[in-house]
Amino acid sequence: LAWVGPPPEVIEAMGDKLAARAAAEAAGLAVLPSSSDPSDPAPTGFPLLVKAVAGGGGKGMRLVADPADLELAGGRVRVAGAPAKSLSLGEVAAAAAPGRPGAARGRPGLVCEDWFETTHMTYPYGFHAAVVRIDPDTGRAAVERYLVAYDVGRAVNPVLVEGQVVGGAAQGIGGALLEEFAYDGGGQPLAASFMDYLLPTAAETPPVEVLVTEDAPSPLNPLGVKGAGEGGAAACGAAVASAIDDALGRPGAVRALPVAPEQIHRLAQEAGAAVG
Repeated sequence: LAWVGPPPEVIEAMGDKLAARAAAEAAGLAVLPSSSDPSDPAPTGFPLLVKAVAGGGGKGMRLVADPADLELAGGRVRVAGAPAKSLSLGEVAAAAAPGRPGAARGRPGLVCEDWFETTHMTYPYGFHAAVVRIDPDTGRAAVERYLVAYDVGRAVNPVLVEGQVVGGAAQGIGGALLEEFAYDGGGQPLAASFMDYLLPTAAETPPVEVLVTEDAPSPLNPLGVKGAGEGGAAACGAAVASAIDDALGRPGAVRALPVAPEQIHRLAQEAGAAVG
């Protein structure tokens, strides 16, 4: 796991928990021990190394203090006993950026790295909901609305997580309705090009509504993060198939994916015959 020079606003948003696990490698670093308070979410044993901004960087971007007197609290580096004298982690990162006066020589920037090892994977969880319209005469299925709600433990970059979920949903819709590796009786592939192997486009994929929650951080890694991208794809097949079943009025009618138009047409005809 590596955290390498995020933008200042990201560093500031991460707060103490991530920073307390970091180990900076630039020159002129001050070692700040982890808190001994058991209620502190940062585990002990991870020294915090924060660069003391002793050079320029603009008005107000200077802490005149011995590095040993610096402490981290509330996402800020402050002088012990003088909390008014402080800088946010974002300000520290901005002042240490490459090209800024006073930046460390050799390797400027606020660069931190930490390692952890886990013997078990994490499990995100959530649900999918699909609104699907079918045409019983042609067998065409159109996904009109799609929602994914997922708990990812901790979203370090929420926009990136949402993008992964949306992309996964598009992939899942393709697998539910379009994508199939077909072979003839002699074992020859019938989908050897994109002329035959169908992929979803913007025409087949509706705007995906995403709800990302952070209610249950994983205890298996320091950040509390879980998987994200697979959350968009994992349940698409079941959600789309269930919606088609509901439209047909036949629970459990769809038993294989992808659901081809001819299959929907046949099921719709069978449903009509049963009603008649």
